[in-house]
Amino acid sequence: MDIFISYSRQDRERVGFIAEALQAEGYSVWWDRDIRAGEEFDDVIDKAIKKSAAIVVVWSKTSIRSNWVKEEAEDGVEDDKLVPALIDEVVIPRGFRRIQAAELQDASENPTQSANWPEFLDSIHKIAGQPNGEGATAGDTAVQGLTSAAASRPAPTPPPAASSAGGSSWKRFVPAGAAALALVAALVIAAQFFNPFGKSPPPPPEDMTPIVLGIYPEEGFGEDQRLGLTSALSGSDIDVIHLTATLDAMKGRDAPELIEALKANLEKRNVIAIVGPSITELTPEVLNVVEESGREPAIILTTAAPRQAIGWDESPLPLFRVGSGVDERAKQFALLARSTVTSGTELVLLYESVPNSTEKTYGEVFFDRIKDNLPEWNQWMREDKVHDISYLRGKIMDSLERPAQQRHFNERKMVVVVGLSSDFIALAVNMYRADQPERAALLGGWNTGKAVRDLGREMDIQHTRLFDMTDVVSSPAEVRGLPDSRRFEKDFGELNAAKRQEAVAFDSALVVKQAVAQIEEGTPITAEALVDVLRSRDFTGITGEIEFAENGQNAGEAGGRSLRSLIYDPAQERWSVIPGFDDMLRTDVASR
Repeated sequence: MDIFISYSRQDRERVGFIAEALQAEGYSVWWDRDIRAGEEFDDVIDKAIKKSAAIVVVWSKTSIRSNWVKEEAEDGVEDDKLVPALIDEVVIPRGFRRIQAAELQDASENPTQSANWPEFLDSIHKIAGQPNGEGATAGDTAVQGLTSAAASRPAPTPPPAASSAGGSSWKRFVPAGAAALALVAALVIAAQFFNPFGKSPPPPPEDMTPIVLGIYPEEGFGEDQRLGLTSALSGSDIDVIHLTATLDAMKGRDAPELIEALKANLEKRNVIAIVGPSITELTPEVLNVVEESGREPAIILTTAAPRQAIGWDESPLPLFRVGSGVDERAKQFALLARSTVTSGTELVLLYESVPNSTEKTYGEVFFDRIKDNLPEWNQWMREDKVHDISYLRGKIMDSLERPAQQRHFNERKMVVVVGLSSDFIALAVNMYRADQPERAALLGGWNTGKAVRDLGREMDIQHTRLFDMTDVVSSPAEVRGLPDSRRFEKDFGELNAAKRQEAVAFDSALVVKQAVAQIEEGTPITAEALVDVLRSRDFTGITGEIEFAENGQNAGEAGGRSLRSLIYDPAQERWSVIPGFDDMLRTDVASR
């Protein structure tokens, strides 16, 4: 076998072009990650790697976070047969940068169309040698795992074979028949290892105690989510294990201890569900680890990551979300933006960023989805109807030093912050304290209720100019007084926008508890049984009815159906729904 291709399965279609082109050159290729099914097949793959003349590692946005790909790249380095290729604008992981990679990202969708494709082939020739010129046969393709869309396209029709004078014509069909038999044999062997997700699950753990893993930051709102999850499952037969890291580590995708703990629990424990992660940036790595484990726990995301950004719709994993995500919030923002611009009011959007990063922050992803929902955004910018300002996470005031930026707050405008609540707090404290000139602009953010409440308690603030956009307001009448609602009130007090983090984590665990209670008595409590119930029933949460749509997003009250804007009165400690912003914008304030 000539070439082993290592890649992330999310890049399967693009890598298919590379595999097909190398076969056309005459190389035999092993490249289908779906065969990584169990320990026995892993041994087969290890042997294939050792026998290969070259290991092509395809670096992309997803593969740079894949531990499988990194391990296979290490094999290539150790054996001096690594041929790296870039198909996205990414930074290659440490340890693999000294080998020059072929830069094929100028034709990311079909890397074989890259201007640098000839150089890549030249590297292949130097490492793997010249091909035999015969290409891979149908039998080779099946045995080596070539099952992609590229492989399924019709092969060129070969010219008819010439028969020798007086020879028996049946002889020329023997190779074809042998290839067909080889194909059938390979498919039979493969069928013993494959399941619908391309993997055979590992054996069940010895201890079948059902486990829910919670993944969140170890400080701030992560602590709120931990408490909400623990409260919902207290007194049940379900154990909770908390996996945490610092917020900066999770944002920076650098939480190795958390990832190793996740792997160990998936391998040794009966993990039926994962609640989290709550950080958008870490979500792809967590999903990748779960997928490679062969387990299929229900994953109830508490991140707002858009489905497109994490490959939700294409993922084989059972994904769910109780609260709203960026997709739902971007639609809400589009309504707010159109209403604001139509009223003649300028809109200012501030979104978080991180310097020298190839990966987008939550704020940048959110901004992308906003523009997807507002094709008129660029035209509005040219007409000075909207403005967008990026700021470094944790340094929002540094981006507003210039008078031209600060003037936005002294004019009747709508200012919205997309980022962490800590950035919203910094802006409110520095610009909206009561001892400062009164601001004409309204300032809002997503799920900043706790920040707004705490600011109102700690200092005199211009609270009538601050608002929160959220999916959690208060418990609906039909769930008040129910046992779970009473438990939440006992542990956290009355539900309101400031308790949003506790509430969403509480409801995420609550659907697990309610679903487990509906598993038929005598049936083992497994991830598979839990997922079946989650997909077929509706649930009652403290935030309202939870109805998982076909894609796993909650279509109930807290899932995006009822996103609202609220204002907080610190004197009465009461939240009010804002019916419209016109009156607030017309309120006279000191003009600066």
